Amino acid sequence: MEKDCSGTKEEEDKKEKLVLKCACFHGFSQNADAFRKRTGSIRTTKLKRKYEFVFLDAPHAVDGVFGEDEERNANAHARATTNCSNHRSWWLAGENVESGATKATDAAWVRPAKSRKIVGLEDSVELVRETFVKTEGEVRALVGFSQGATFIALLRRKLPELFKNVRKVVSIAGFDPLDEEAYAAAAIDDDDDDGKGVKVKVESKSLHVHGANDALVTRDRCDRLRDLFYDAENASTFEHEGGHGVPTSKQFREAFETFLLQDDGAET
Repeated sequence: MEKDCSGTKEEEDKKEKLVLKCACFHGFSQNADAFRKRTGSIRTTKLKRKYEFVFLDAPHAVDGVFGEDEERNANAHARATTNCSNHRSWWLAGENVESGATKATDAAWVRPAKSRKIVGLEDSVELVRETFVKTEGEVRALVGFSQGATFIALLRRKLPELFKNVRKVVSIAGFDPLDEEAYAAAAIDDDDDDGKGVKVKVESKSLHVHGANDALVTRDRCDRLRDLFYDAENASTFEHEGGHGVPTSKQFREAFETFLLQDDGAET
């Protein structure tokens, strides 16, 4: 971090000790290590100078959910991230909990992105609370992929204190949750002045990333997540030609870097 020579030594020492964190949330059936590797090429040297990227493992285990056939039929990103142990999920599909389905090949199995009954979300919220409760002021940015991107949106209404100092959010292949109870009840802030309540949205600057050839998350679902959960004035969209994955093109790498390095007006 560049030093401000005009300040006192105490102020300079304080700046040196302050590490801005960027919390990163992986997709369904991935884990922290897999997401760290998938974002390796876009976490540039400049970004690492400003942020400490913190990758979390979701609390729910879903090992074995995808068999070899599913992995062979999936796109390159899915093969790279599901062919590992320690598969995790930010929530479970209530339909699967009720039916006992644990594998994608089970007739009754429902992909969490298509579930209308989100189960276990509070476990993930508590994990984030415990991880960042003492350092929430240092969490300046959030990055999520697929289920992890949707989880960020839900966190705004489940754990609003996390967003007090968040200035940037990157939502990659995020989708609108289909379980209305998961967010509708928490979408109203009853503490507004007129007492009527207003919809709670992420006010931070946000970048919404979608692949034109994404077979799992359609553009309309990505747009609905943005429109339902984010302040329209601060939201922007990046469309790439790839599928359901983290784009690694030079164009996106530069866009990702520029977005996270933009002056947010906050003291560092």
